[in-house]
Amino acid sequence: MSMQTPANVFAQPTPAVVHDAYWIWPGHYTWDNHNAYGLFRKPFTLKAVPKKAPLVITADQSYQLWINGTFVCRGPARGFQSHWPYDEVDVAKYLRKGKNIIAVRGHNPGFSNFQYLTQGNSGFLMAAKWGSEKIVTDGSWKCLRDAGVSQDTVPVSLQLFAQEQVDARVSPQGWTEIDFDDAKWTGPSVAGRWNCMPWNTLEPRGTPMLDEKKVYPHKLLGTQQGDCAPGYEHTRCVVLTRSAEELSHSAMKSDETGRHLEVPPTGEKKFRSYLIDYGHTVVGSLSLKITGCKGGEIIDTLHVETINAEKLQPDLVPWAWCRMRFGYRLVCRKNETTYDFHHPYGFRYLVVTVRDTSAKLKIESTLNWIGYPLHRNGGFHSSDAVLEKIWETCEWTQQCCSLDAYVDTPWREQAQWWGDARVQGWNTFHLNGDARLFRRGIHCIASQTTPTGLTYGHAPTMAHSCILPDFTLIWMITIWDYYWQTGSVEPLFAHEKTIDGALEYFRQMTDKKLGLVKYDNRYWLFLDWTDIFKDGYPTVLNVWLVVALEKLAELYRLAGNVKKAKSLETWAQSVRAALKKLINKKGLLRDGYTHERKVVESTCVHSQTLALMANLNPTNVKTMLDTSLLPFIRETETPKAYPSAYWITYVFTELINQGYAADVITFIRKHWAAMSEHGTTFENFKPARGNESFSHAWSAHPLFHLMNTIGGITQTGAGWKTIRFKPEFIGNNGGATVPTASGPIISKWTRNGPVVNVTLTLPPGIKATVVFPHAKEQVVTGAKSWIVRL
Repeated sequence: MSMQTPANVFAQPTPAVVHDAYWIWPGHYTWDNHNAYGLFRKPFTLKAVPKKAPLVITADQSYQLWINGTFVCRGPARGFQSHWPYDEVDVAKYLRKGKNIIAVRGHNPGFSNFQYLTQGNSGFLMAAKWGSEKIVTDGSWKCLRDAGVSQDTVPVSLQLFAQEQVDARVSPQGWTEIDFDDAKWTGPSVAGRWNCMPWNTLEPRGTPMLDEKKVYPHKLLGTQQGDCAPGYEHTRCVVLTRSAEELSHSAMKSDETGRHLEVPPTGEKKFRSYLIDYGHTVVGSLSLKITGCKGGEIIDTLHVETINAEKLQPDLVPWAWCRMRFGYRLVCRKNETTYDFHHPYGFRYLVVTVRDTSAKLKIESTLNWIGYPLHRNGGFHSSDAVLEKIWETCEWTQQCCSLDAYVDTPWREQAQWWGDARVQGWNTFHLNGDARLFRRGIHCIASQTTPTGLTYGHAPTMAHSCILPDFTLIWMITIWDYYWQTGSVEPLFAHEKTIDGALEYFRQMTDKKLGLVKYDNRYWLFLDWTDIFKDGYPTVLNVWLVVALEKLAELYRLAGNVKKAKSLETWAQSVRAALKKLINKKGLLRDGYTHERKVVESTCVHSQTLALMANLNPTNVKTMLDTSLLPFIRETETPKAYPSAYWITYVFTELINQGYAADVITFIRKHWAAMSEHGTTFENFKPARGNESFSHAWSAHPLFHLMNTIGGITQTGAGWKTIRFKPEFIGNNGGATVPTASGPIISKWTRNGPVVNVTLTLPPGIKATVVFPHAKEQVVTGAKSWIVRL
């Protein structure tokens, strides 16, 4: 079967108007780039406002755009300079007849991190043509290096950008407005045309622009005052400074939200702080407005995920592995100071610390919330309030971790880990049906490889310690996931070179005697965050290889490349044969071989789960369930290699497929309840406060598992053309709505004792195999209803 392949969205021609644009930067585009901010202004006049006004814009590394003083958007999506992403935005609603002003803040970190790779250049580029009016970046723009932002600050974590510390007495005020006087600003340095090096080509982001909205604090929890720590006036890290002071707070008896603070004078070298709760995890950049300033007052912020509720003290471990130090500093100008910070943080609790004030200040804080437009097209309902709350918590976690990429957490890293992203893709397909962010991630991961052919665990990245061979296999499997959701094999062709390079690595790492891939100590073999066998010739790595080979073979057959499909199938069969030698006398799949080719006798849950997934051991399914998966899920036994809150999604999937949905639901209800009380799902079941993440989407998978079980809807065909409908009748009622390209699939059921009224609505072109207790399977289309007797 041959399939017509849609064009690669990232290979589209750059709009013609961009060909007249130049990369520009204040000062010099390669000089003193560390934590550098450039401000840009361009006036223009319109005889009439066009109905549509497309504007192409990008910056290396990021920008914020204002038109006529109104904030428009930020971007671009993360990417690589060799094919740098741009945004195209319709700005018609921001324009006016007569004089207009475009104002842009550009930022370049000057160093690489877990979402960006520097090529030594800074740059901003923009182009638009509306009728006879053409605006492009060139030497005619006015620009300024923002000297008010300190360049000498620490990174906010091991994985991210530098801390923002701003002296508003130096930074220009009102520079985004039309009537701002920029006479002393200079022209930019011009790096070169739109396709100069290092930005050899440009590509569309391929995803929507982020949603932005104003979000306000939920509750003011407490206050504290004391002496400022030594050296507070000039510090590279406002968080370390604050950690040297009293961090606990006295509880507030009022119902104040903390949005408007009236701060009494602190006195010289003294501080007053306020602990504010946003109610759940939020993601965005802070905007502050301070009135009553004498000039020179210091406002510091600290952003954390959790607090000690008794002491009202933020959980802060600034010397932990990832060095989390999320904070801003704003030094006030005289009278009124307003400032919009550039970088987004993910957090729940905010500490605002005011220093060196001699008069009462009024402080208004607003969060400029950002997120991928993950509009809820799907849904879940249950009479069990705990399950509903867990589903809502998973949904919000997915939203918090969906930015310009699927990120592991908006707090510590904001990195596009691809094992995590596979789970997030499944969540999105059930919640929203949008595959664009998933597709962009596949593209990003394909764009950064080792000389041996492996992809990186996340990308773009400077983290050469984060190369995970198992995540490379999962990346290949996600190309199949994309097909499963959309029916398209386009990524197979777009990234065939990367696929071939990765497959060659696994060929080279295959032991000829055992027929299995061995551990390569140049890289980090992750497999799962648990005490699983990862040395020698691990079973789990090799079963993932079988799954990847067979999924790729299926895609090549669909695409008409039978020769390549057969080659991959033959390889997969040889690995299957080698793995079957590891089945012990009890019928369990052992965990691999040592480097000396001696059998490892342990039989972890992970190995049995993947054996079920790959149908590797069909004659011993009951043994694997009864002696491994079921004792684990029912908690009658605690395995040494306990599946993490991330990896357990695979255990859930296989148990549901084998008819043990009720056990999965019981486990979810118990172990996700604490997460639902916090408001986002955790990095692991019991994360270390202040160190490990409380907002991790890799554990938000109950979102789709509950829709598969209580809702009963499980996909069985590409593009959702076929499903299995097998609701688990737990509680008094339940159901789910799953979005598809053909329309929503909707299930509802209500139970009255042993009788259940069930309805299922299918869009045109979708078939369902219906499975009820004590009844024959049936295949249905359209809208159906049943009375089921249990």
